[in-house]
Amino acid sequence: MNMRATFVTAEDVGDWRNADRFVLGGSSDSTVSAVAAVGISLGSEAKWRVDLLPVVGHSCFQDVRRVGELIYIGYGEQVAVFSPRTGDLASHSLDGYFGRLFTSSDTESLELGSSVLVASATELLRFDGTGQLLWRKSGLGVDGVIVQRIQDGQIFGNAEWDPPGGWEPFRLLLDSGEACRS
Repeated sequence: MNMRATFVTAEDVGDWRNADRFVLGGSSDSTVSAVAAVGISLGSEAKWRVDLLPVVGHSCFQDVRRVGELIYIGYGEQVAVFSPRTGDLASHSLDGYFGRLFTSSDTESLELGSSVLVASATELLRFDGTGQLLWRKSGLGVDGVIVQRIQDGQIFGNAEWDPPGGWEPFRLLLDSGEACRS
C-alpha cells in the first residue's frame, strides 16, 4: 500500500486525531502544544501523527521524506527517523538549524542508495537504509551546507563561511565523511 508523509497544518491536525500519536521533544501526555505535526497515511487512511514540540527549536526550513519504510523529519534543530512498522522514533540534535534532506533522487546518484544525508547550518550527517547514523561531519560552515552531487564515492558540496554569499566548496568521502585530500 502507498505510504505518504506530509506536514499537517494547524487547521488540518483534527483530521489526524484518530491516528496513532508520537511526540518529538517530550512525552505523549505533555500539555505543551505542538509547533508542527507530520501526518503519515497508508492509502487514504490517516495512520500516524508525529507532533513536534517547541523544544525541537526553530528553523526557516523543514522537510519530511519517506525513504523505504522509514520517515525522515527535519525541523528546528532536529532530525528524526520514524519507523511506522516498529513505532520507533529516534531523534538527533543538530549543530544549529535543520537545512535539508538529500536522497539518491536529489543527488541523481545511485551511490547514495537507500541512505540519507542531512544538512544543518554547520554539518552533514549520513544515515543508512535502516535509519542508523553512520557518521557526522561538523565544522563544514557556519550558515548552511548544500550537497551538489555524489560521484566516485565522494560528496561534493558548498558551505557558507561568510554570510551572505561566502560559500566555499568541500569534498567528503561518502563512506566515512572524512575530508578528501586533493
